[in-house]
Amino acid sequence: MRAVTGLAMLGLALALFGWWGVFTAAGGRHFDEMDGLIPFFAGVAGLALLAIAAIVALIAWRRRSRRASGTR
Repeated sequence: MRAVTGLAMLGLALALFGWWGVFTAAGGRHFDEMDGLIPFFAGVAGLALLAIAAIVALIAWRRRSRRASGTR
């Protein structure tokens, strides 16, 4: 579960950076014109990492619950 937590934390940080860079006035001033692609793609990567972390956590949860119930 440490890997899931790490992926989720990194994904959240990247998603927040992307949101700040794209949707706030300060981010827009800092990342103008083509530089705005940096926070945009960081946000996309962050959301992808969050989705991967959720999928891995779901798989781990299902394996744990199956193991506890004795079924495969």
